[in-house]
This record gives sequence, structure tokens and C-alpha cells, in this order.
Amino acid sequence: MKTKHLYVIAFVLVVAIAIFFRFWQITSIPTGLYPDEAMNGVDALDSLKSGNFSVFYPNNNGREGMIIWLDALAIKAFGITPWALRVFPALAGVLAVLGLYFLLKELFEIRIALAGSFFMATGFWAVLFSRIGFRASLMIPFILFAFYFLLKGFRTTRFLHFIIAGILFGFGFYTYLAFRFAPILALIVFLPLLIKSKSNKLLIGAAIFAVFSTMVALPLGIYFFNHSVDFFGRAGQVSIFNESSPVKALAVNLVKTLGMFNFAGDFNWRHNFSGSPQLFWPVGILFLYGVYLGARRRQFAERFLFSWFLIFLFPAIFSSEGLPHALRSLALAPIAYAFAGLGLVDAYQKIQDYFNKKLADKNFEAYFVQLRRLKKEVLVLFLIFLFLVAIFESSKYFVSWAINPETRDAFSENYVKEAEYLKKLPADINKYVIVNAPGAIARGVPMPAMTAMFLLWGKDEVKYITPDFANFENVKRGRNGAVIVPLQFNFDLFDVLRKQFKDVKIEIIDINAGAIIIP
Repeated sequence: MKTKHLYVIAFVLVVAIAIFFRFWQITSIPTGLYPDEAMNGVDALDSLKSGNFSVFYPNNNGREGMIIWLDALAIKAFGITPWALRVFPALAGVLAVLGLYFLLKELFEIRIALAGSFFMATGFWAVLFSRIGFRASLMIPFILFAFYFLLKGFRTTRFLHFIIAGILFGFGFYTYLAFRFAPILALIVFLPLLIKSKSNKLLIGAAIFAVFSTMVALPLGIYFFNHSVDFFGRAGQVSIFNESSPVKALAVNLVKTLGMFNFAGDFNWRHNFSGSPQLFWPVGILFLYGVYLGARRRQFAERFLFSWFLIFLFPAIFSSEGLPHALRSLALAPIAYAFAGLGLVDAYQKIQDYFNKKLADKNFEAYFVQLRRLKKEVLVLFLIFLFLVAIFESSKYFVSWAINPETRDAFSENYVKEAEYLKKLPADINKYVIVNAPGAIARGVPMPAMTAMFLLWGKDEVKYITPDFANFENVKRGRNGAVIVPLQFNFDLFDVLRKQFKDVKIEIIDINAGAIIIP
């Protein structure tokens, strides 16, 4: 079989693996529905109901609009279910693997492209964020494909490539706030090329790219011009400049973020297998080797990877919350896998070159057959290594992480169970959700209420109250009584209710957190 055909088969396998890792059991893993995901769903339902879709949604510290638009489409197609909010991030995860493949193929060669995209297809870090309803995962394919077409435009000088790059780049601003660092990367990488080339066609192409990206991003820019507070929003809240010593915080954050790849990763179970390195240790070693190779070679492709890595360190190291932070560092993931792919191919090539040299040496003619056999066995060993990487990463995600009780808590599984319980009750029973968990205020109540609000959308008999109304004067029994579900159960609530409804027997049932029944 020709080498070209083998590469095609390898590419198809990588894509198939990426699809499997992102869609296998997506309806049940991860369990639960975190309120941040649910908030996207509630805004999507609101937009579907009103017909008004915005470029930016200010609830929950503000979110760019694309995740809401896509969630609305998924809800229309699949209904009000947690996994509907995760379908498009999963699709974005597959597209990100493709984007990394094409970008590395443009920068290096097909073997590095296959290796890097394979590591991303199977990597726990990339897989996890492809299967939850956070907007950050949407950013990755846009930035990868935008830079792929921009690189292609600089190589071919075809205006179509600059147009596609500009459109994708412009839409990237609607995904996640870390994308705002992408223009810095574009300037650092491509401005020197423009100055050096002095090509009028390249100058026109760059102008076309700038015009199309600006046109696409303009509605969001106008929104931020009129709502400057939303532009800074969350970034301002978690900035290191709120710390007493920003310089010290920056140094600590840099050490933590650089150490997350090989030593200690994100400790949030929602973002990682708590505390474990973001890269499986053999992949982490290849990553370090790839970084070493890139530092030695310093060609355009390697400089591009280093520039990307440096620029997208900023969203993490300039924040002061939860470091190391796998979510804010997500744009570093494809570059980490790219360096690992670079390291793998170079290690394989060095071994193959060694055998080729020995086979060409007449002093080793007596060992010719054995050397050829060993050379083939090296390829088999590398393939076995890749197979074991895939097995380990799948086991880590689908078994170790997925069934861990910490993961269930991290995704608020109890909130989902409470909502499912209320959903099954007759409509003529008054239902109350006591939002006694802290969070930013959205729709008049703390954020944790969003899980129930999304899953119980359209059930007007469900009311959401806060502990400020602990006297329960607004709680009314319906024709068949009332059910009160506190997000976090405690017996103080039971005592208050018992005083409020002295004339009836109050029951408590267990839905993990607990539910209170007033007959």
C-alpha cells in the first residue's frame, strides 16, 4: 500500500477517534448539569421565546452570544435536556482536532499533523472540555482554522483564503473572552512577514482579512462600545491587579500554569481529574522534548507555536482565581499537543535514521536482516504506544473521572435529581425551590437555581425563592398541597416551616438534598 494511502487511513482513524471520544455516552457523561451550563440554556430558551437573540448576554458575569445561539438550535432539535447543551461543544471538539491537523500540516508535515491531532483527539484535557456546555470550547476550532487559512493565504496569496480567515477570525470574538488575545498573536506572527515581503498582493490580502474580521465582529464591538462595563466584566473581577502584590501574583501564576502540563494541574473536578497533570505523563515528556526541539530550530513554524503559547498564557497568569486554571488556559491545549506531536515524530525519525545508517554500513551486512526486522518492530512499538495512550485516556475519562463522586458533585447532580422529582409531580401542587446556595444573581435569584429553572422551563407552578423569604409568607398550598425543595437541605428550614404551618403535618423526603412536603 502506498504511503499516501496509509496517511489517509491514519487521518480517518484520528477523526473517528475524535468523534468517539466526544460523543460516546454524551447523554449520560458527565452526569448532572452545572448551573453555568444551565444559564446558557435558560438564556437560549428566553431567546427562543422572545425571538430576540443578542451578541452578548450579561447574566452570569457576561457571555458572548454564540454558545446561546447554538444551544437554542440544539434545544429545538433535541428538547430540554442537559446533553442538548453539550452537543455543539462536542462538535467543536471534533472540528478542533481537524483544525489542529490542517494547521500543523501547513506549518510542518503530515506526520506531525497526524501525531498532534491524535494527541488532541484522545487527550483528557481536550476531551473533557468538549463534553460540557462551556463556551470556551467553541473558541478552539475558530482560532485554529482562522490561522490555518491565514497561513495558507500568506503562502498562496489567494484572496479567498484571506476572506475565509477573516470571517472565522471575526466569529471567534463571539465565542470566549480569551479570543481577544488572538489579534496580538496575528500581529506578532504576520506583521514581520508583511514588512519583509513588501508584496502588494500580501498587503491587499492582509487588508481583506482585517476588513472581513472587523465586519463580522462589528456588532459585538458596537455592543461593548455602548456597554463598556460588560467588556471588562469577569476579566476585571479576577484580575491580578486586584491583589495587594500583582507582581508576586503574576510570578506565582506563571509557575503554576507552566507546571500544570507535567506536574500539578487544575484541582477543580469540573475541569480536570483533580490535581493531575493536564497531559498524560508520556505525552507530557514528548511535549517537553518538542519544546526543546522548537527552541533549537527556531524556524517560522516553531516560532509560531511559541508565540501562540506565550500570548495565550496571559488569560491564565493575569487572573487571580483557581490557578492553575485549565479552562482559561484552554487555548494552550492544542499547542501542547502540537509540541508533543513534534517530539514524537522527531524521536521516531531519529531511531529510523539510526537503523538506516547501520543498514547502509557494510560493517553491519551480517546483521542486515535483523536490523530490518528491528526497524519494522520500532514502528509497531510506536503504534502500540499510541494505542496505549488512547486506552489510558479513555479509561481516565469514561471510568475514573466519570464515576467519581467528586465529579457528580462538581456538576450539581443533586440539582438535576431535585428538578426531575418536581417535574413528575402533578401541576396542581404548588412547587417551591429554595435557592439557598451562593452565586451571582440572575433572573432575581442566585445562579445555582438555573439548573432547575432550565429543566423545569414552562412549569409556571414552580416558584424560586431565596432564604431572605425564610418566613415563607409567600408559600401557599395548592389544591393538593405544596412541595418545597431547598437546593441545600438543612433542618433549620424544616423548623421554620413547621412554625409557619402549625396546623398541618409536614413531611420530609430524601432526594439527596431533601424535599419538604406540605399536605
